[in-house]
Amino acid sequence: MMVAYLIMATIIVLSLMYLFGSISHRIDHGLNDEYAQTFAMVRRKEISLEEEAGRLTASESSQLLCDIDFEMKSIDGRQKRFFNNDIDFARWVMLAVVMVSVLGSVSLYQQIGYSKEVAFTKDLQTQQLTSQKVSDFLKYRSARYDRVEDWYYLATDYVSTEKYKEAVLAFERALEKLPRNAENRVNLLVEYAQAIFYANGGQSSEKMLNVVDAILQVAPTQATALDLKGVANFAQQDYLGAVLAWQEAIRYSGHSTERLALLSAISRARELGGIDYQQVAPIITDQLAVKVEWDASELTWQKDDVLLVYALMKGEKMPIAIQRVFPDDLAQPILLTNLDSLMPTVTLAETDKVDLVIKLAKINDNDLTKGRIIGIKHGLLTNRKEIFEIKVAL
Repeated sequence: MMVAYLIMATIIVLSLMYLFGSISHRIDHGLNDEYAQTFAMVRRKEISLEEEAGRLTASESSQLLCDIDFEMKSIDGRQKRFFNNDIDFARWVMLAVVMVSVLGSVSLYQQIGYSKEVAFTKDLQTQQLTSQKVSDFLKYRSARYDRVEDWYYLATDYVSTEKYKEAVLAFERALEKLPRNAENRVNLLVEYAQAIFYANGGQSSEKMLNVVDAILQVAPTQATALDLKGVANFAQQDYLGAVLAWQEAIRYSGHSTERLALLSAISRARELGGIDYQQVAPIITDQLAVKVEWDASELTWQKDDVLLVYALMKGEKMPIAIQRVFPDDLAQPILLTNLDSLMPTVTLAETDKVDLVIKLAKINDNDLTKGRIIGIKHGLLTNRKEIFEIKVAL
């Protein structure tokens, strides 16, 4: 692009030089030509008179006449140069060059994409962005800059619009650009594996399993990869392998929604594979399910809100099970289990009843435990097949 700009600038400079030369030599031709001829004629006459009067010798007179002839030839030579063309032609050339330069500048502006970025920024500031505008801009950025982040954002946009096959291709381009030892490569591989899974209609595939195996070689505790490994085992009717993989996924997953889904999947795999608790002991032995309720007219969640949901034994201050929950996750029950213990020896298995406390804090707080208590319920029984509801309020 810089070369194109330099060529255009050179054309403008040369055009101005040509116009200036044409004007200046037109003036020379119109005004100085007649004056030069008159001067030469007068000068020759003066030289002749000086020679007759004896003030010049014949050789001096001859030399002066040669000088005049040389000067006249120089003037004629300058007048015959290219810059002596008609000034009207120079004007038309200049007009054409200006038009080409302006049109070329606009074309370059459009081609290099600055207009698209300006339009996108304007829509962003005026809150006029649509999902289609965002998708089009991400496509343009990926094609133009071909960077990891551009392909990643395009891939995630495809996932959000359920265009999973396109997302797979975009993730592959991002992985090609990302260094092998990059810190976030595992996270990118996880999202890539999920896109492959959804692009295949929610079914396992060899391609997905290869990606999952690559993830687990580097990060053997990655919960999503373990979940997908269980899916692949289940599809191959390896129900024991599915149970083991899903139990490991539960161990390293801190999200209640994921755990509830995994527990359901494990139950199904145990049933189909005839796998009892003696063959594979359950990883979750004690649990407490809680549903948070609130009055929307009195309580509105903020983007930086975070809730601490924890269980206390009677007379104790240290939680025996705790979960950090964001407002977006409150639509599903919160599952506190024996895996959520802060203390290595005390879990939900050590008590039949607990007090449940809900605190509201800000995600950027240095100490989330200093948040406000917005809900509390005493004497809840663990391992009950029910979901306890707690209404919170400020």
